[in-house]
Amino acid sequence: MSLFSFRKHRKLTVKDTIAGLDIGTSKVSCGIARLDASGKLRIIGYGHQASRGLKAGMIIDMEALTASVVGAIHAAEEMAEETLQEVFLGVSPAITKSHSLRIEANISGHAIDATDLKKISAQACHEVERAGNHVIHMIPMAYDIDDAHDIKDPRGMFGETLRSSISLISSQPSILRNFVACIERCHLGVAGFVSSSYASGLATLVEDEVELGTTVIDMGAGTTSIAVFHDSKLYYTDTILVGGAHVTADIARGFSTPMIHAERLKALYGSAMVSSNDEREKIVVPQIGEDENHKGSQITRGELVRIVRPRIEETFELIRDRMKAAGVHKIAGKRLVITGGASQLAGAIQLANLILEKQGRLGKPLHLLGLEQGSRNPMFSACAGLIMYGKNTYDSLREHPEKQDQSNINQFFGQIGSWLRENL
Repeated sequence: MSLFSFRKHRKLTVKDTIAGLDIGTSKVSCGIARLDASGKLRIIGYGHQASRGLKAGMIIDMEALTASVVGAIHAAEEMAEETLQEVFLGVSPAITKSHSLRIEANISGHAIDATDLKKISAQACHEVERAGNHVIHMIPMAYDIDDAHDIKDPRGMFGETLRSSISLISSQPSILRNFVACIERCHLGVAGFVSSSYASGLATLVEDEVELGTTVIDMGAGTTSIAVFHDSKLYYTDTILVGGAHVTADIARGFSTPMIHAERLKALYGSAMVSSNDEREKIVVPQIGEDENHKGSQITRGELVRIVRPRIEETFELIRDRMKAAGVHKIAGKRLVITGGASQLAGAIQLANLILEKQGRLGKPLHLLGLEQGSRNPMFSACAGLIMYGKNTYDSLREHPEKQDQSNINQFFGQIGSWLRENL
């Protein structure tokens, strides 16, 4: 069954229990939340499993990835005492494309209504999909009517020509179809695909950050994603194929130590910034192939920092250059939120502030109740955002039951800022 027939015939049923599934290079996370009596989301289950069978966002071993997904879902279901039927699935920016289109329509003779806006949106989606892509998000940025520019909501207005600047995020249907197949092997359905960059922003940003302009950097194991929010909209996404696992590999190669010990060295002693004590602090490093009784070699923390820092510098320099090339460095503002597992590296935020010339903070899930220590971790940000997106989707279906067709749900539901005001 093709992806499109799957989406055409699958109907969503509004639920009070919502699940998000984030499949990353190093781990698979599943979170389950339930709406409480006040309509707020409360986490009731969380599970994670080491990820196998995924590389740069693409499935390379279906059996291995299915086993990882089953493990994460089972742990979350056991904690929540729930049996899931469907999940909102995060899509890595590594397998998505961003499109910016300018669409216009003749509107002479009548006031602009929702039908006109739907026609423009449909035309934008058609242009992207006829090139062989599948639209995940469709985001109207601004409208122009004749010589009037930057209109937020043109409904009820008159003119001759309506123009819309529309941003879209898409992926290849075959890639998404493989993820559908993986989830179906776990006896679940895909309630919707969501850009994990958008999900991370939804979970970690506050209203003013979304409105005034903020860059969200999600530092994963295999990739680092960028999302720029401004004027309560997602303006830009991109991905750097460098992540925390590359730092670990640099350490392993530099000191001839096993990967498991390199990861430990990074977590306990690694830093992206130099300190005055680095050359005095000694660290014992186990060597590849040596038995447990061997003392290993000794290095200074300064030697470790000199391996870690260049890779983190490279990451932020690539982000800076990509944003400048895309022309979004100005609307991104001065605010920076860094999240994801690799964001917890000591000194990462300080180095990002220097290179990107911004004011950064660590991004953790902010808007869900009942989060225990494990699920307040930056590693859980994307998963928490998927759950929030799911609530947004079901809220829309409650208000507009005619949108129950699955093909409607992955458009961008209004502005992020207004959603935060109404739901948090």
